[in-house]
Amino acid sequence: MSAELAVMEITALLRSGTSATVAKRQLQTKELSEFQVKQFQFIWEVATESGGHLALALDRLTEVFRAQHRQFAELGIAFASPKATANLILLLPIVAVIFSELLGLSALGSSLETALGVISIGLGLLLLIVARISSLRMLDKAKPREADPGAFLDAVAIGLSAGLSPKAAAALARTKSKQQFVEDVPADQLTIFWDAVNVSEQSGVALNGLLLARADTLRHRLWSNDRTRLAKLSISLLIPLGLAALPAFLFLAVVPVGIGLFRAI
Repeated sequence: MSAELAVMEITALLRSGTSATVAKRQLQTKELSEFQVKQFQFIWEVATESGGHLALALDRLTEVFRAQHRQFAELGIAFASPKATANLILLLPIVAVIFSELLGLSALGSSLETALGVISIGLGLLLLIVARISSLRMLDKAKPREADPGAFLDAVAIGLSAGLSPKAAAALARTKSKQQFVEDVPADQLTIFWDAVNVSEQSGVALNGLLLARADTLRHRLWSNDRTRLAKLSISLLIPLGLAALPAFLFLAVVPVGIGLFRAI
């Protein structure tokens, strides 16, 4: 069962007449990540405390979970390629050394008996460590992480549907966001909210619709930025791999094998 199905079950229970307290106990939290549990709790508390329609709020959360699952799966595939490439290149020197030993060249043994071989192996190991640390840092920095930049705007829309004023709905959503995510709502999201309020007042367009549309835009922007960062990662990894991993291959494999062949003659 996925996170969206787990939330859909709770929604179905609510629509069947089950009380909110009993329905919430049936949530399969093992199907949700730690961040998704916070998302659920955030929306649940805003809806219950504002008096909003809980089932409709969870319908919206289900849509969010469905989109996040699809986007995160795509990002995972995009991240796998540069990660696999980096691991493969970093393993090449070690594989080459093992292969030479299997062929009976005794590259390591011969190299350790000469000053040139010791220096070569030492430089190779140092470069390999540098390449490994650098590539791991770059991979960790670019790794997609769970986030929901549209959660605040969704929560405000729930408060508005319950009859709260824009200011009161925003205050409630902001308070609950601090409690669940242990951080204040980013300034750019507050700016987007107040801009939507101004547009609604001037044009007469329903504020709820504006907030939901802008929440989806923020989520799509985050996904797009993650995709762009992963696309650049493949190019950025060429720097540590080209400047450190490939020379490490030379010092750990080519030079020792050459020394081994020379001493065997």
